[in-house]
Amino acid sequence: MVPWWGYLYIAVLCLLTFAGIIEELKKLGGQLYALGTFLTLVIVVLFVFGYFRADTSELIGLFSIPMLSFVIIYDFYLSGRDLSIGSKTFMQANEDVKSRMDLLTASIIVAPGYMSGAVILYRAIQ
Repeated sequence: MVPWWGYLYIAVLCLLTFAGIIEELKKLGGQLYALGTFLTLVIVVLFVFGYFRADTSELIGLFSIPMLSFVIIYDFYLSGRDLSIGSKTFMQANEDVKSRMDLLTASIIVAPGYMSGAVILYRAIQ
């Protein structure tokens, strides 16, 4: 059974993710990034449920390898790039302090989901 704070984490993660999706959809060509962001949300929620529920953990099993790889690679790829289509620095690394603080905040918020996925992978390998 998932504890109350697990549901609270999922709720906060969903709210922040949907806010990010709305921001992506406002940008020209942001639909693909919005879809990827939604997929990462679904995967992290599955990881959290799998951490607390043995049946979900067994269901995910070794699929956690590509799932965890996708989530980490996608999140870190998007976190350090300028995705404003039409800007001079499109797809180049952001250098401003705000983007670094956003990266740190996002990493702290998503880290429990990554760790849950790592635990599921560890259980599957054993």
